[in-house]
Amino acid sequence: MKIIHTADIHIDSKMNRYGGDKTERRKREIKSAFFRLIDYGVNHKINVILIAGDLFDAKELKLSTLREVLTKINSAPAIDFIYLTGNHDDPAVLNHEKLGPLPQNLKIVTSENNTFEYDNLCIKAFDNYHGDSYIKNLNFDPNKYNILMLHGTETEIPFNKLKGKNIDYLALGDIHIPDISAKALDARGIYGYSGVLEPRGFDELGERGFFVLEIEQNRLLKREFIKNNSRTYHVINVDISGLNNRLDIEIAINNATKNTKSDDIVRIMLTGKYDYELVKDKNALREYLESKFYYAELKDESKLDISTIDFENEVSLRGEFFRLVQSSNYTSEEKEKLLEFGLAALKGGKIEL
Repeated sequence: MKIIHTADIHIDSKMNRYGGDKTERRKREIKSAFFRLIDYGVNHKINVILIAGDLFDAKELKLSTLREVLTKINSAPAIDFIYLTGNHDDPAVLNHEKLGPLPQNLKIVTSENNTFEYDNLCIKAFDNYHGDSYIKNLNFDPNKYNILMLHGTETEIPFNKLKGKNIDYLALGDIHIPDISAKALDARGIYGYSGVLEPRGFDELGERGFFVLEIEQNRLLKREFIKNNSRTYHVINVDISGLNNRLDIEIAINNATKNTKSDDIVRIMLTGKYDYELVKDKNALREYLESKFYYAELKDESKLDISTIDFENEVSLRGEFFRLVQSSNYTSEEKEKLLEFGLAALKGGKIEL
């Protein structure tokens, strides 16, 4: 038996960060990530696809989206799709009167329909694991390979109650970071989160995908992570200490991102201590980044190097401001911030809080 473990696809996510055509494209890419998974399943003779919650991102969806998803599922009749809803989606959306009959290979988990048998394999799934009632239904045969599917965080799921229940694999959803190495549930079983198929924000860095389980003679032969995302999010620190001008910063950014694909999504974090005379020209830097990547953000966490300010004895408004701040009772960090913002204002520059 070959089984795919996936979750948190979040089809029809809003993706408003990007604006315009890029927003609509990213929404299509989220959906395409699920379709690629199905294509993989067909090409690699997968028997079952476990969806551990949040196939959709909301409880209300466009009819066109539902039709596309169901058509794709229907195109892979040899694969059973066992769909457990999460906290974002609701299976009731599939009851739309204009959808017609659902694909026979789509198995939606309910309180009455939560056990699925395949020869020596048993799969159970529960959309509500709060309280002890579902524990009574965890009567797994110890002579079979047993999979339990749940949607929730590690702090919510009562792992202690699952120990000793003859669970071989606990397929989880809700956490968007994949457990590349499965964790021990008890002496017999393991568990893990699949993570998202396609990342949607800078809290979902790195590669994303799904897991393929190969089971033979009641044992797990292999659990393999399959990369699926079309774009990758990156947060990259660029130290601008000692740099003299904007072009120097662009060169530093270019060096830091030389291994980053132009189709990816990047947040550049400026760090270090900068010279007072340095003109960063962040608008120009943002334009530069926009020309290099599908989408890019610039965040400035660099700090003014006070030692580069040489007008302590200068008879001027900025000199007076400098002396006033330095003689104050503020902490060193507070003084740095006051000088950074105050001197920028005196230069006539834009202050970004």
